[in-house]
Parts: sequence; C-alpha cells; structure tokens
Amino acid sequence: MTNPYKQYQKTQVVTASREKILLMLYEGAIRFTKQARVAMLEKKIADKGKAISKATAILSELMATLDFKVGGQLAQDLENLYIFMIDKLIEANIHNKVECLDDVERLLNTLYSAWKDVIENPRPDGVPSPVLQPEEFKKYQEQLVAEGKDMSDAKRQGEDGQSRGNLKVVA
Repeated sequence: MTNPYKQYQKTQVVTASREKILLMLYEGAIRFTKQARVAMLEKKIADKGKAISKATAILSELMATLDFKVGGQLAQDLENLYIFMIDKLIEANIHNKVECLDDVERLLNTLYSAWKDVIENPRPDGVPSPVLQPEEFKKYQEQLVAEGKDMSDAKRQGEDGQSRGNLKVVA
C-alpha cells in the first residue's frame, strides 16, 4: 500500500515549477542542517551524519544545476558558496562543531530569502527589492520623483509585490 503523504510529496515535486523546486531544495537543506544541529547536541551520531549527508547532497545538487553560460559571475559565486558550505558541513560532522552548522544555516536562510524575493517579486535590473532593500527602494522611488518620472512603474515593481515581467531562474 502506498503512503498517501509520500505520494503527495512526490506529486508536489513533479508538478512544481523550477523556481518552486529551487525554494524546496533550500528549505530541505535548512531543515536537514537544523536536524543535524539537534542530533549533534543530543549526541546522536548516526542521525547527525544522516542529516549532514542529506544537506550536503542538496548543496551538491544545487551546484550541479548551475548554468555558467547564462549565470556568469553569479553562478561562479554560488558555486564557491556551495563549496564553502559543504566544507563547513564536513567540518561540523568531523569535529562536532555546532557553530559550523549555524554558519551554514545562516547562509542558506540568506540565499533562500533572496531567491524567494526574486521569484515572488521579479523586477527589471537596477530596481532595488522593496522587501530585502527597503531603504534603497525608497531612495529609488524618490529619485524617480526628482527626475519627474512616472511613479506607477515603481509601484508596479515593488509596493504591490508584483511585476509585469517574466522570471527565468538561471543559477
């Protein structure tokens, strides 16, 4: 008999967009890093190793899907960051360093927030994120007003959280 929850999870992944899958991968890596931290503190060595292994596998998958032709420097920077996080996970596993797991979790949360903002609020190059860069976005709006440009573009790009453009995840 098939587990309905596992079938639901499989359907979620199979029917998800590339953008949603990217977010799901980050969510998984964050979840496994947290599990590794708990297992480490509880001295459950096997559980710690299993969780770290899963987080590492997700980071390896994220690294394998980078498109260096399209993503350019961003793809290169992400690859270096993924390698750094994998190294930190290995160090955490070998030396039982909770702070290494904390570092990885912080980086994953930062990347997750940034990608989530890009996916949910696509905007043209040069327009600051109203969510991640509220001060810069306000300055951008003020600059538009000072230049006598139409504020409706700025509002469409940020205040309502929607954009009229298409998004393509390239890294």
